[in-house]
Amino acid sequence: MALLKASHSEKSQAVSSDKRLRPSKYFFAFSVASALFVIAFKDFYPSRHSDRVLLLLQYVPILCSLLWFLHLHRLAAKRHPQDLSTTPRFPDINVPVLIGCFALLAIALSWFATRGLVNPDESGYSFQARIYASGRIMADPLFGATSDVRQTPAELFYGNHILRPFGWFPKFPPGWPAVLSLGYLISARWLPVPIFAVLQLGIIASIGTRWFSPEVGALAVLFAALSPFYLVNSVGMMSHALCALLAAAALLALCRALDTNDLRYYAAMFACLAFTFQVRPYTAFVLTFVMTAASVWFIRGRRKLLLQVLSIGAVFGALAIAGVLIYNHTYTGRWLMSPYAEAAGANTPPELSFNPVVILRAMARHGPFMLLETVLGTFPFLHILAVYAIVFEKRYRREVWILAVLYVALVFAYLFHPEGYAVFFGERFHFEAFFALALLAARGAQILVDRWQVPRSAFVFALLMLAALQIGQLASAVQVISRTGEPYRRIRTALEAENVGGLVFLHDSPGFVAKHFNLNDADWRHASRMFLVDADITRRAEWGCRFGFTKWVVASYDARSRLAVLDPGDSMCSIQPGP
Repeated sequence: MALLKASHSEKSQAVSSDKRLRPSKYFFAFSVASALFVIAFKDFYPSRHSDRVLLLLQYVPILCSLLWFLHLHRLAAKRHPQDLSTTPRFPDINVPVLIGCFALLAIALSWFATRGLVNPDESGYSFQARIYASGRIMADPLFGATSDVRQTPAELFYGNHILRPFGWFPKFPPGWPAVLSLGYLISARWLPVPIFAVLQLGIIASIGTRWFSPEVGALAVLFAALSPFYLVNSVGMMSHALCALLAAAALLALCRALDTNDLRYYAAMFACLAFTFQVRPYTAFVLTFVMTAASVWFIRGRRKLLLQVLSIGAVFGALAIAGVLIYNHTYTGRWLMSPYAEAAGANTPPELSFNPVVILRAMARHGPFMLLETVLGTFPFLHILAVYAIVFEKRYRREVWILAVLYVALVFAYLFHPEGYAVFFGERFHFEAFFALALLAARGAQILVDRWQVPRSAFVFALLMLAALQIGQLASAVQVISRTGEPYRRIRTALEAENVGGLVFLHDSPGFVAKHFNLNDADWRHASRMFLVDADITRRAEWGCRFGFTKWVVASYDARSRLAVLDPGDSMCSIQPGP
């Protein structure tokens, strides 16, 4: 692997030639190869037990053989201390090349993924972005809209959308759809998410370099870029990449603020956090609480600076709250009524619960799967290395604890989100603090290598083996994204290829949920195609006549042939289109 280069002038070759080291090296490589075989097997012959087998392989033979391999090199190094005295233990990682390779993969995969659908929230975000790109704040209401969202006809109901007599719109905050609309304006809706993910990698490298060392920054980028969890949240049209970028930028500003006491950096931190409230409010609240608390704690002895920082925070806090209130009033007519609550016909967002019974029930039901997917979706042993950094860090205690509290606080906060577990190669609600975990793990790896005096050649070999494992995991993630989005991609492609116009009924099929795929234009009244959910086949004529169509097409997906099916239909209408 060209990104990891061991020095050819290294004098520690005598250590690696020790015959006792070879069995550990071969066993480690064999364990990784076994895991790669399981990954390939589960991709071609999916099994619900394959992930458990893979986790067992990762945390028994691979972890044990890795520790054995490093321990033997540690013992050998003690016998040849003169050979390692002038040799750096960390490899050279070419960060720009690594980020460039990730960018190529993420941009190409994002273009492909947006042809289909991986997460149903993408449908809402994309529709809202199309609304904003058209210069509106909401679309015209569909014929049949009701005053109570719970009575919306099934043919008109799309997940995460709100249809009222005064307008039609998704429930999400405006920050991300407004940014995504820029992608629509340049006909590149697939571009913003990977761009934000690439920028975040640069910020990760900067934070690691400023707080620890260039080696930690580079290793953290490697951990993130080779994690399927990071990749799947870096493609498509979800809001997590922008939110995570803002969180990382806020932490970088805090990093500079604590080092320089420059008020401009505190202002930059609060500005990023204020914008985050317009993207993912609950995540923003958690991030703001942690970073504000850290700022106050570390400057508590400087009263003037503390008052200035709190004043700046109060200004941006007021702006953030005003933005949320305006968003509420615009879309629900009430300052304190969130569209999340409106979408459920409730007074408070149903996604959050403080009932311990509900929380424990959700943890028992979803917790093991979430833990399994998160562990497998990240670079191997990130959580172990992060804990290692927390326990053994002596020099950078402040920095390590800020990172640790940031990640743990977000994980803990989403325990109160029991109905919203969204696990896909890891819990996506934790992604906004994943950069903190990667940095902690990179620092933990540095401490481990220094404490154990691991030779550079051994560390490079270990990284190469784990990187090979992750490349297999990345290939598996690409295949899962392709398989998940295929029904949606096939239907979209068939409609475009056949140049279908008029009314289209989207019919539920294996792997395809019609209400998750809103393809309507923001100005649906003047669009060439209109999409409704095919909820009741006996009412197709009624809805066709209501919208002024005598002919229609029913679009579905055939899982056996893996092709879209377009069935035409027609009726005679004697009524004018309208409510």
